[in-house]
Amino acid sequence: MTLKMAIFALLLCVLCELHIGFTSDSFTFTGLKHYVVDLNTSPEERWDQVMLNYAVAASDMQRIIRTYVPKVLMPLVEKIGAAIDNYLQQPYAGELRGIAQALNCSLGDVVIANLIYDISAFCTSIVSQDDQGQIWHSRNLDYNFGDMLRNLTVHVEFVSQGQIVYSAITYAGYIGILTGQRPKDYSITVNQRSEGSILENILLALLDRKAVPTTFLVRDILANVPDFESAINHLSTTDTIAPVYFIIAGVNPGQGAVITKGRLETIDIWRLDPIHGRWFVLETNYDHWTTPPPWDDRRDAAIKAMNRLGQNNITVASLFDVMSVQPVLNSLTTYTVIMSPAQPDLMQAWIRHCC
Repeated sequence: MTLKMAIFALLLCVLCELHIGFTSDSFTFTGLKHYVVDLNTSPEERWDQVMLNYAVAASDMQRIIRTYVPKVLMPLVEKIGAAIDNYLQQPYAGELRGIAQALNCSLGDVVIANLIYDISAFCTSIVSQDDQGQIWHSRNLDYNFGDMLRNLTVHVEFVSQGQIVYSAITYAGYIGILTGQRPKDYSITVNQRSEGSILENILLALLDRKAVPTTFLVRDILANVPDFESAINHLSTTDTIAPVYFIIAGVNPGQGAVITKGRLETIDIWRLDPIHGRWFVLETNYDHWTTPPPWDDRRDAAIKAMNRLGQNNITVASLFDVMSVQPVLNSLTTYTVIMSPAQPDLMQAWIRHCC
């Protein structure tokens, strides 16, 4: 690592810990607030400390719901909230109930908002292997309503008996995991795969008892599955409420993959193959064997940036630079994450403002 890159990496870490902003000619970033969710407390209470500082989440959820759910269907939303235990397993039903109580808002709103978050994320995820065999995972998460969600972005450590079981970058009020790490084992990110309407996917979530919300599945796996290959098996064999890309990074050389999944079947598993020159795999929101639409050039821009970087120059700082190349970084980007499960303390995240 050059002295310049080392200094920049140190600066990123300091800014993140102090929650200080940094401004360049084209973007700004700030660090995230950190919270602990104690899995040994009751589901209804474990998010209280987070929600105490994010009362604005209630009005933000309502705005998002009104955008996606027709007014005529709102009475159904309230019925869903009243019967939440019939639709969602524990601890998630209890956690959502506790969040609704903490925010003093409708339980139906909290449930539907969580399902909308689950199936409406645009993203860029990259798993790469450096020249020493270390696996890295970098990710930008893009959303509509970025103006709201940036203010809700938090770094959460889920602990049991005082030990970190898994960590996540998430939004206050959202209990699924789009970006998570199980220390010393693997990390997972979720990218939307655009098939089916949001309402169709929500209905499937509520009617098909075997189909699991994708980010609840990720959280279950992070909590219970101990290794990379077992995590791939669970991700690829579980029915989900929406088509999805799962991007997963392990701790040993070659452990990186993009899983392209339909609701009921896995279509493709695309793995790192550094021996044959594939030292990174990259996913946006299109099947990797197809050509993205001409109006979305994130994939090509990211591939060019990674090839310019090279396998022997991978660091937190250099991957942050890759994720800051436009249009990989764009006006919808809410946060950037860099992590390496073999060194879980390297996990860093920044709220992004661009363009």
